[in-house]
Amino acid sequence: MIEERILLVSAYVAITALLLIFCLYSKFSNKLKTVVVVVMASFYVFTWIGYKQVLGWPSTQEIPEEFRLIWVSIDEPDKFNKREGKIYFWIRYMDKAGIPFGKPRAYSLVWNEKNHKIAQSALLKLKDGTQLNGRKTYGVLDADKFDEMANPYEESVSNNNVEGNPSFEFQEVAPPSLPPKTKFEN
Repeated sequence: MIEERILLVSAYVAITALLLIFCLYSKFSNKLKTVVVVVMASFYVFTWIGYKQVLGWPSTQEIPEEFRLIWVSIDEPDKFNKREGKIYFWIRYMDKAGIPFGKPRAYSLVWNEKNHKIAQSALLKLKDGTQLNGRKTYGVLDADKFDEMANPYEESVSNNNVEGNPSFEFQEVAPPSLPPKTKFEN
């Protein structure tokens, strides 16, 4: 995390130095120099917006097909303040053997009633100390009707039918099988 910040700051210092040299020693018009400065300044904003994913903000990217659920946070919709609800999953990726690997990552999903009930049930199990593996399901009756180009986590206002939107199912992780304990004698 620190290395990425150092690289990002170093890149900005280098670009600023080049821009300063360009502005001081070039014989281009002041209009062109101003446009270049404004364009370069806008890159700082766009880079920061993209860098928020690295800083730990919840990702809106698609959740993997299978994952280990670490925690759930549910923000219900607030009709009074006109805020839509969100469901946040904190997950770890799983390898082909079903073993979690890597650092946990947060994901943000648009709230709907079905996913709210599933997430609430999973949260209660997590609070009881149960480990859960998650799997994405779509509830699609006809796989040809699923639109791959659409954002799978956003529901359209005009379409109240949730067919094709991803849902989740969680399964308890079996406790690890350990060899029987043997008595150690001296």
